[in-house]
Amino acid sequence: MKRIIGVVILGAVVAFGACSRANVRSADNEDPQTSQLIPRSEQKRNLPEQAIAFDYSNHLYFDVLLRDSISARMIFDTGNTNLLMDTKFYKKYFAPSDNLQRIVIQGSGNSLEAAYRDVGDWSYKVGEHSKTEQGAVVMDLRKILGNEVDGMFGMEFMRGRKVEINYADEYMLIVGRDEQPSEGYTRIKCESIDKRGSKILMPLSIKLNDKISFDGKFIVDLGSSGGVSLNSGVAAKLGLNRALTNVRKKIYDTGGVGGSRTDYIFKAKSISVGGVELVDMRATFSGNTQGIMANNEYAGIVGNAFFERFDVIFDFKRGEIWLRPNRNFNISEQYDSGMTLTPQDEGWVVNGLIEGGNAHRAGVRRGDFITSINGLSRQKISYKALKMMNRSAEEWRVVVKRGESSSEIEFRKEKI
Repeated sequence: MKRIIGVVILGAVVAFGACSRANVRSADNEDPQTSQLIPRSEQKRNLPEQAIAFDYSNHLYFDVLLRDSISARMIFDTGNTNLLMDTKFYKKYFAPSDNLQRIVIQGSGNSLEAAYRDVGDWSYKVGEHSKTEQGAVVMDLRKILGNEVDGMFGMEFMRGRKVEINYADEYMLIVGRDEQPSEGYTRIKCESIDKRGSKILMPLSIKLNDKISFDGKFIVDLGSSGGVSLNSGVAAKLGLNRALTNVRKKIYDTGGVGGSRTDYIFKAKSISVGGVELVDMRATFSGNTQGIMANNEYAGIVGNAFFERFDVIFDFKRGEIWLRPNRNFNISEQYDSGMTLTPQDEGWVVNGLIEGGNAHRAGVRRGDFITSINGLSRQKISYKALKMMNRSAEEWRVVVKRGESSSEIEFRKEKI
């Protein structure tokens, strides 16, 4: 029997790339700019005892073992409650059963999305830590995050735990509940959006410019590659379309679960939490009329581009976050291609594009398929290298395939 079930997933915002498990070579002679790197989680690394390695590139990528035998590459997402698998991955390794039910998902896109739920028991293991959940969502996740992502695990895995996430050294460590953070951490008291503690609300103070400041509660969403994103209701209330200058409009064909999304990019004069201040930080406000970015129960979401500047300890039982600036805290001036790219086997799909940006004016369009960047194919640009290339000042020369024709487009990246 099939029935409709509503599920909310906040994260799964498009990333520039995902780490590959194929074509892996020895790291001894690797050039990180021109080759596929061995995922950090597969390398020998000097990590704290019992630490779980992950790869960080806009998202947190973990190696997960499903049902004691199936290896999967999964993202950890605090905006997602339960286990989630990509449709193709699910069909390859797990035969559909009578337990499969139709559901509807709401996410960061501008509409609802159809999916399925396998209501059987699902056991999985992250590092040495096991979890069993009843039910797993099955949906086309790779159209959002690329073809090397197999799924996600979420807040059910973290329930009641205290977890250190080290973005700079790329590891997660589950620590004792009574263990106190070392010197330099600032404690942030948070709230939960529901009794189960499935969504965390963190208070932020934002100075948009010299005239507009406000305090708000933001959902912690480690499935988002962005920093601080204000929802459309807050933007309308503050009149941001009129009040802010130098705003850039970015449209996504697939901007997350739920499809299309519109963001308006600007620089906030400062963003503060617990007395720690970030100055001139890139932020966005949403133009969506539906989905979680149009929900006025909270001011917006805060994602990985914010947290990557800190060592972070999440106390999921007490509803506390501890932050300590890391070596990435004062990130220097960066550049941006103006595109959001979703990796495929032979290239990247342009899923998001800044309207009127350099790439757009040079001829790039949403939906284009890019087969090379600066003469390098998809197989020769690792997920780490693509992120570094996007942030560097170098010009880009891309080969774009549109239908049956291909063309070469050159443009300068923009400062952010």
